[in-house]
Formats: sequence, structure tokens, C-alpha cells
Amino acid sequence: MTGTPPPVPAAEISAVLAWAARLTAAGAQAGAAETAAYLTAKASVLERIAAERARGGWPRGDVTAARDAAARARASADTAALAAAAGITSLED
Repeated sequence: MTGTPPPVPAAEISAVLAWAARLTAAGAQAGAAETAAYLTAKASVLERIAAERARGGWPRGDVTAARDAAARARASADTAALAAAAGITSLED
């Protein structure tokens, strides 16, 4: 084993997209804890996609865009997790 993670399976990407759709449909009813969990999963997928692109020789701009998207998702996940830990149940306020 080389330590290189396997490519992100299409099914995992689909699952994260479906989760996003469920949260969107839930609107204000979506809790901070579930939002944090979703954003953490999204960040993980985006981080692995960015790593794949870097290993695959994609143009620097594409790799940077993927890394930036992952970093934004991770920061949002951290914020949502803090809100959930503080007992904030909705991120709408």
C-alpha cells in the first residue's frame, strides 16, 4: 500500500449531494449538528478531490480552486460545529 487514498467514489459524491438537497429542503428545520456533519463530509470529499487533482497533474488553478472550496467547507463545518456545541439548534438566526 502506497499511502495514497483511493479516488473518491461517485457514490460518495452523490450521497453528499443528496444530503445537501435534504438540508436545503429542510430549510430552517435543519439543525446545526446535522449541518456541521454534512459540511464535514463535504469538506472531506473536496479535500480528497483536490488531492486527486494535484496527483493527477491538473492545472494549478483547478487544484487551487478545489483546495479553496475544501477550506471554505471545512471553515463552515467548524462554525456549525461550534454553534451546535453552544446549543444553537438552527443556523438561520
